[in-house]
Amino acid sequence: MVLCPQGASPVSLLRSTPDGPTVRVRGREQPYLERRRIGRRDYYLLERIGGPFRERFRAYDPRSGPGGSDFLIQRWPAGPRTDQQLRLWRRLKDDSLPRVVEWQRDNNQLDVVLTWIEGLPLAEYLQHIQCGRRPAIDPGQALRLIHGLANAVCKLHHHQQVAHGDIQPANVIITSHASRLTLIDFGSGWTTQATVDRHEGDGHHPSYAAPELQTHSTPVGFFADQFSVSVLCYELLTGKIPYGGLGGKAGRPEFIERAERSLQKPSEVSEACAALPKSLRCRLDEVVVRGLALDPAKRYPNRHVWLDELFEAHARFRLKPELPPVERALTRVIGWFLKSRQSD
Repeated sequence: MVLCPQGASPVSLLRSTPDGPTVRVRGREQPYLERRRIGRRDYYLLERIGGPFRERFRAYDPRSGPGGSDFLIQRWPAGPRTDQQLRLWRRLKDDSLPRVVEWQRDNNQLDVVLTWIEGLPLAEYLQHIQCGRRPAIDPGQALRLIHGLANAVCKLHHHQQVAHGDIQPANVIITSHASRLTLIDFGSGWTTQATVDRHEGDGHHPSYAAPELQTHSTPVGFFADQFSVSVLCYELLTGKIPYGGLGGKAGRPEFIERAERSLQKPSEVSEACAALPKSLRCRLDEVVVRGLALDPAKRYPNRHVWLDELFEAHARFRLKPELPPVERALTRVIGWFLKSRQSD
């Protein structure tokens, strides 16, 4: 990355090519989509990221720190609802979540600049696993990642009274160092009280959104986010969406009767889960399946129970593994034989 000379304008880092303007990033010329002025800074929008219903970009600021920095920029229509969202974002002061750097209203638009989380979108990571370009995540690591994500979601609910409402792979980053799952999009985040007024399309992913969110039977809250995180957990463990690929759609009236019987436990789908010792396998199945209950009342009743159960299930992976009955018997026989030889 080239440093901007003292007194020089960031524009001096720009060039034009037959393919369009470029900006020098980390020693390389890189095309950009747009230069956007927010506050007193110029941000160069390098690429659009996430789903098609979000105006969200990876951006670069040449004058931020030595050599410049990447940021995440989100744009939303300005209005009372987005003002409320901005107040929520500004309250987020947790290292496991992006932080608001600055914001600006431009006509009827609101631009919000957030810290950039280095890593790979979980949607892309899962695609690499499907195509064999990356190894599958082992069950113990999957539980560790999900426990960390669940902890961040519970902080939103408890400390900020915010329901995220759109937890899906496109809105989650898996970081490369100190590997963890980090939420990057709060465009569907609302206070628990305001979720009854959400517009159609807010946080409605057909596979990851909880059944009650898709049928508008109850406000978005802890139970809906718990379901979405549990779908991610199931997908990390098995590579598949629960309920035969229906996910949250399984709770719709036209599917619910047969869908409840179609849910397979992770150990019935994943060879890695099936190969676990029985105590680990059963505990893992129990924790994941309960979080996927189509009826919110059958999921974990509060954050304390949910986080404790996830932590306890993951902690079992760090204990001495349980041997199958036959191997336990053989181990006792061998131990007795060695002791008898030593006594002779």
